[in-house]
Amino acid sequence: MYVPPRPKREDDPLFAVRLGLVVVASYLAMALINPIMGAIVAVLPFGLVAGQRKGFNFVRAISAPIAFGVMVWLMASLVAIVRPIPALMLVVMGLVLFLGYYATRRTGSGVGMLIIVAAVMMSIAGMETPALLNIFRDGFLLGCGVALVIIPALYLLLPTATREKHEDAPRPSAGHHGAGSLIRAIVTLGLCFWFYAVLPVSDLILAVAAVFPLIFPTREEAFAEAGERSLATFYGAIAAVGILAFMMLVSAHFVVLLCLVFLVTFYFGERMIDGKRSASVYQFAASAAVSIVATVLSSGSPDAAVLVRVALTFAGSIGAAFLVAFLEWVLLSPIRHADNYSPHPAVQRRRLGQEL
Repeated sequence: MYVPPRPKREDDPLFAVRLGLVVVASYLAMALINPIMGAIVAVLPFGLVAGQRKGFNFVRAISAPIAFGVMVWLMASLVAIVRPIPALMLVVMGLVLFLGYYATRRTGSGVGMLIIVAAVMMSIAGMETPALLNIFRDGFLLGCGVALVIIPALYLLLPTATREKHEDAPRPSAGHHGAGSLIRAIVTLGLCFWFYAVLPVSDLILAVAAVFPLIFPTREEAFAEAGERSLATFYGAIAAVGILAFMMLVSAHFVVLLCLVFLVTFYFGERMIDGKRSASVYQFAASAAVSIVATVLSSGSPDAAVLVRVALTFAGSIGAAFLVAFLEWVLLSPIRHADNYSPHPAVQRRRLGQEL
């Protein structure tokens, strides 16, 4: 498992401005295209830009959305083949999830995360109807296409201060590659059924964040991630309620909406650089705010109903993290790297007194 380090102002002083503008551009694209899955178009480019560090890496900016789009298409095709036989779909998706977790634990590579996220999204959508599976697949592919256009354009307009390219340094987990992956795959399958029960298709993007705590290799890291994701969701929900309330009470003009989402994402981008919490807390807070606002505006759902579904999503995530922790406590011995390394920033601060 690998978590990018905190962005540095000396490397990229326009980092927060770029984050704000990528959301503005995504909302403009959402207004022009009018997609069924508007939240995906709004959130996906933001997530890809927020994960960039140091100088602009053209190959990564192009390959990341393409790789994710290909993975989504493959998973949607696989689900379409096996969904007529529920037992076969359960076994096949469980195997795919196991392989995704195993790849992440064995190598630390982000490829495993792509497999897991795509498998979870497409399997939940596939539980509904083939038409909804196709709609969800097309929504992700459209979001990847928008990202392919927006991201290079923004880096061309707002270049970084450094030309040094960031190199990932993933490390495998300390042990239990097979057993730990099997436990997480089984729990994730149960989590998929929970999402299917509590979330409409328009809100399934929330399930992406809820799965992330299970990707971390130890109980300590899973709980740290679940806690930070819950806190980030709270921050993002407050920001989203503020945006929606301002639009309802003051002005509902589209330009006002663009200004508000820019200010919110700019603020959280600044906190990613020098905030007290992990950078991922502020990144997901901005993502949650953007997603909630986009969902309310594109689906017409009352904001209170969307916030209830957000709470249900993270109740499932925290419950899944507790279940994984319990099963590992019962079945597996504790693991830790010899040098006390952890991929999670919160655990790094706890163990080492600083983030790596």
